[in-house]
Amino acid sequence: MKEQEHHKKAYELYYSLGESRSLKRVAMQLNVSVASVKLWSKSFNWKLRISERNAEVARAMASRAISDEVEDKTRNKQLVKLALAQLAKTIIEGKVKMALGDLDKLIRLEAFLNQVPKGELDHGIATVYDDEDKTEEELKEEFENRLNLLGYQKIDKESD
Repeated sequence: MKEQEHHKKAYELYYSLGESRSLKRVAMQLNVSVASVKLWSKSFNWKLRISERNAEVARAMASRAISDEVEDKTRNKQLVKLALAQLAKTIIEGKVKMALGDLDKLIRLEAFLNQVPKGELDHGIATVYDDEDKTEEELKEEFENRLNLLGYQKIDKESD
């Protein structure tokens, strides 16, 4: 038996019924016998097609969820980089004072967004806290060096 247009419409109706789908409901809605619908279902592998379609829908949804997550992380990383660059500029210009804890939080936030392994992050932060005896100028230089390590260009104070 070759699948015809009315068979395809019957299948689509069957699929659209979702969890409440039944061959009897399809037969009633199409005003045909249940025996005919059973024959169509068996002949055209409706159960297998339902499983395949559900798997395809699940894959598409998972793919979209992953894509959305990547877009969100990319946007958040861009915002953090912009904030760090703007903050670095104001710190270097002496307009904003920053505590080491603030730098720690920013580095951890960026590392989280970049998914840096925790061990590597803790090693980098520990060196910041080892420098508590440094002067403000030395801390600014350290901050600038850390930003350079994170991929930020040196900010020229006289470029404004």
